[in-house]
Amino acid sequence: MEDKSITTQGQQRLVIDKQDLLNMDGKRILIVDDVISTGGSLRALETLVGYSKGKVVGCAAVLAEGDAAKRTDIIFLEELPLFFHS
Repeated sequence: MEDKSITTQGQQRLVIDKQDLLNMDGKRILIVDDVISTGGSLRALETLVGYSKGKVVGCAAVLAEGDAAKRTDIIFLEELPLFFHS
């Protein structure tokens, strides 16, 4: 699964192997990330979990920035302020 992250340069590839998919069958899955910005990585991970018989029950992060901090479907500890150059 390809994702373009704003916190890392270029495309990132998220991969899950067959055994991990099998291990998720029947499980409730919590996706945890360090920082959520656009939510692209979360969407990619939700897609990967969708290949299993597991169910994503929540998404959490240490920090959320930008529009992600306004989302009510993500649990996070703190909002990360954005600084803009003019």
